[in-house]
Amino acid sequence: GVIKGWHLHTKMTLNYSAIQGMIKLVLYDDRKDSITHGELMELFIGEDNYNLVTIPPYIWNGYKTIGSKTAIVANCSTHPHDEKEIKREDPFNSSIPYKWDIVMK
Repeated sequence: GVIKGWHLHTKMTLNYSAIQGMIKLVLYDDRKDSITHGELMELFIGEDNYNLVTIPPYIWNGYKTIGSKTAIVANCSTHPHDEKEIKREDPFNSSIPYKWDIVMK
């Protein structure tokens, strides 16, 4: 039930894969000049649906383990970790229109 998010990177591109267990990965585009501005994407990735998800800079993202098995998420990012280029928000911040307990169809 623990949620890791929301956060975005200003330089780094993320490459996520859940190599054990399952996660619900949620992306939100808050970029004003984007054709997908205001859109959410919800992905279920892991042992039952192996995928590599590439997340470009300035896309809010977060994830939550689903199921009973511990999830391990691998991130092969394009830059070394730098706390100065990360923005963070509370997972229940109302500025991102998503409720973590709802499964979108």
